[in-house]
Amino acid sequence: MHPVAATITIGRAPECAVVLTDVLVSRHHAELRQVGGRWQLVDLGSWNGTHVNGKRITTAEIGPDDVIGIGHALFRLSGDKLVEYTDDGDIGFAASDLVVTRSGKRLLDGVGFTLPQRSVLAVVGPSGAGKSTLLGALTGQRPADTGHVHYAGRDLYEAYDELRQRIGLVPQDDILHPQLTVRRALRYAAELRFPADTPAEDRERRVEEVLAELGLSGHAEQRISTLSGGQRKRTSVALELLTRPSLLFLDEPTSGLDPGMDKSVMQTLRALADGGRTVVVVTHSPAQLDLCDRVLVLAPGGKPAYFGPPGEALAYFGQADFADMFLLLDQSRDVDWAKRFRESPVHARYLGPAAPAAAPVATRQPPERRRAQQPAWRQFAVLCRRYLAVIAADRAYALFLLGLPRCSACSRRSCRATPACRGRRARRRRIRASSSCCWCWGARSWGSPPRSGRW
Repeated sequence: MHPVAATITIGRAPECAVVLTDVLVSRHHAELRQVGGRWQLVDLGSWNGTHVNGKRITTAEIGPDDVIGIGHALFRLSGDKLVEYTDDGDIGFAASDLVVTRSGKRLLDGVGFTLPQRSVLAVVGPSGAGKSTLLGALTGQRPADTGHVHYAGRDLYEAYDELRQRIGLVPQDDILHPQLTVRRALRYAAELRFPADTPAEDRERRVEEVLAELGLSGHAEQRISTLSGGQRKRTSVALELLTRPSLLFLDEPTSGLDPGMDKSVMQTLRALADGGRTVVVVTHSPAQLDLCDRVLVLAPGGKPAYFGPPGEALAYFGQADFADMFLLLDQSRDVDWAKRFRESPVHARYLGPAAPAAAPVATRQPPERRRAQQPAWRQFAVLCRRYLAVIAADRAYALFLLGLPRCSACSRRSCRATPACRGRRARRRRIRASSSCCWCWGARSWGSPPRSGRW
């Protein structure tokens, strides 16, 4: 709680009246001013924005019912006090009656659940059951046509501008530069994700904290290409944890891993939840579901067939193992699994009485592109330095680039000396052929670059 003066500066700098030690907060982030008996909130050019009731603002009038969001902190005026609430990760997460239709086909049909704080939810089901569609709806990247997603009691879609900063998403394919070491990859990611005015020592401190939290300190100087599958997946998780998300989503995090690595990754996610986060995992692997608090089973057509503890799922379906359960769902498409679940005691026990379907609403639009945390010139400089580091880390490719001009020059000289190449058109063909061979050799020596994605 902070006493209210005529002007209150909020930011990360020590001289601010309200100091927030948050990597998402700029040094001088926002200012609360009293103008003619009313309070006005002004954003001071912050990189991650100042939000009022979930919407990003530059200037806004503030009343006692308004919620101010700056980084992970929430503020509300209460008389002559500015009351602060900090999102430390202990948040509940819920979805209700999510429906998604694309090209006339129903991909999600009335999916809902309630997840308490510090929990791990596994989303499972046969192929084509809508797991990826549900992931897009829960993260807010591809909102559901109808229904709601609530984060700590707040509508995620309504306050997405603000709440998107508290969500981390780890895709199925690792977005990593294998030529870099783990620590160096995290350093570049921190430079790109943190506000431009974040000191280097603060970025380095956060990188070391994440390395320690995920048990990667002993591998920090190891090249990503030499890591095991489980260690690479933990490195991908580390990239998302840099900004301290309260809600973490993972798409098939154990895909392609052996049973030992599968268990190691799931144990890591269990530890992250116990440390104060909510974790949602989309998976095909049922081997470690006992580490999850809840499992959501989707039937073909995106219908919820079960939600509850993993230990009760097989008994509910009357199957001996999860493989048989997947086969049952895939082969019994004429069964209304959603209706069966709504009328079951399991639904009443873990979700309460079935609620009436939500009224249709106007089709929601995908969220606007997030504003950059950095000036364009600074992002370009960081990306260039990272690209040069990637090239320098691969000696074969670096030598190829150094020798390419000499190789091209030799090709030109040899082409001029050949009588058959004295014609201009023939000479151009020879040069293009030799350059193509050189380029193919270099691409083969360097390997495929990482897929595009979040920095």
